[in-house]
Amino acid sequence: MARVSVVIRAKNESRYIGETMAAIRGQQYRDYEIVVVDSGSVDRTLEIADQYGARVVSIDPREFTYGRALNLGINHSQGDLLVSLSAHATPEGDRWLGSLVSGFSRHGVAGVYGRHIPRENVSFFELLGMKLSGITDSEPKIHQGNPRFSNANGAIRRDVWEMVPFNEELPGAEDIYWARQVQRLGYLIAFEPRAAVYHSHGEPLPRLIRRQLHDQPVILRSWLVSLMSEHPVKGKAAVRRGQFIAK
Repeated sequence: MARVSVVIRAKNESRYIGETMAAIRGQQYRDYEIVVVDSGSVDRTLEIADQYGARVVSIDPREFTYGRALNLGINHSQGDLLVSLSAHATPEGDRWLGSLVSGFSRHGVAGVYGRHIPRENVSFFELLGMKLSGITDSEPKIHQGNPRFSNANGAIRRDVWEMVPFNEELPGAEDIYWARQVQRLGYLIAFEPRAAVYHSHGEPLPRLIRRQLHDQPVILRSWLVSLMSEHPVKGKAAVRRGQFIAK
């Protein structure tokens, strides 16, 4: 079994982080550790993380970006596979982690992301965006030139991350940007719907718009590059870069 590090970025996440941690601890797949990257919580987030045996790493809120926080957590982890999970993304069942890991059984897969099940607090516009992104789909997919990925519920190979860490300058969508970078090297991205989490933000429209203004320029740029560039490396070249097989 591959050693897994679950990295959770958190700030004032006491509402859901307890149930998320409990769901992780209840997984059938047992070879894992939990690393929480905290950016200045003043609620019970750190207390709850400690109760569930997580290693806590702190980042100055003034230096926070999604990519920088995730790279920091990975640098303090030991796993061969690196899972990024939102503190408010609760695994649906006890096979969530094993399902993410199983996605790496195909040669050339650099990242695997799972399905999102909207919570009851999801707004109409957020639900629409989730459906358009394909994150709520129920069928597995392999993306070769389509830059889709999610650091709210996704896993990557450490050896690929060492070549292509997350961009620390981007204000958002660092996951989509990373997916595009590794696809250009010939890697594949897998969508595994069995690795499902309950996740939505339930935020009012103005806040949703602000978040999209951070993410969409990066996403659109990644899509345009995908459409305009040559096809990624295929076949044997991708397999040579993808010898990792999760048993």
